[in-house]
Amino acid sequence: MPLTYAIFLFFVAGLGEFMRRGGLDLTPLASAGVVGVMTAAFALFLLGRDVPSLIRAPGRRLYDQDGLGWSWGRSVSLLGLIPVVLSVPIACGLLLTDIVVFVPGVQSLLWALFVQIAIIALPQELFFREATLKVFRANLPGAFGVSALAMVLYKLPEGLPAALIAAGGAFAFMALRVAGMNILLVAVVHGTTAVLFGRVLVAELSGQALWLYATCCMLGHAMFALAVVTVLRARRPIVVEAGTEA
Repeated sequence: MPLTYAIFLFFVAGLGEFMRRGGLDLTPLASAGVVGVMTAAFALFLLGRDVPSLIRAPGRRLYDQDGLGWSWGRSVSLLGLIPVVLSVPIACGLLLTDIVVFVPGVQSLLWALFVQIAIIALPQELFFREATLKVFRANLPGAFGVSALAMVLYKLPEGLPAALIAAGGAFAFMALRVAGMNILLVAVVHGTTAVLFGRVLVAELSGQALWLYATCCMLGHAMFALAVVTVLRARRPIVVEAGTEA
């Protein structure tokens, strides 16, 4: 399965770059939709018989491993961590520049949320987090690393700063999922965060400041993920290798 995952990953990354360059002469939204559909299809293929667990809470055991499940109650309680996730880019931005607050129209805001959540965030969370977690379920640190590296590969055509920011997001969103949040809710958090920092809280950064911001976000979210995993280790076993527990 790791080989199949790698093939799908390179195909998605290549398709994303092809569509960004104007492939098929589609609008940006339609291009994002094509990439999203393919990404989600690959994720569902990898999940296979575990697809129902995307909605039906499996308990603690999932993908033949203890501690990888989720519940709706835990998903709601973990929403309390969202301010911590948001504080990282806000703090990094304030250290480097002023953050301008925009108030978009309600209709524009709702449309942006729909696009970011349904077309962009949901397919990415299904593939880069949930499918990754299943494929690398026997090695949790590896799942975090692969998720982050996969996002770097996927976002690299947009520039290394964008790739670093995406890698940081991968750490944070994977941490929420591993802590027991439903991946659909993680996708909502992902999409809402993208709209918040793309449409409402805007920091004008370029050159060295942009590099510092991207590095700060990546490291901050990596530390958040490490803290979450450390707490989970203390509260319940986390499988790190097949047949062993931490």
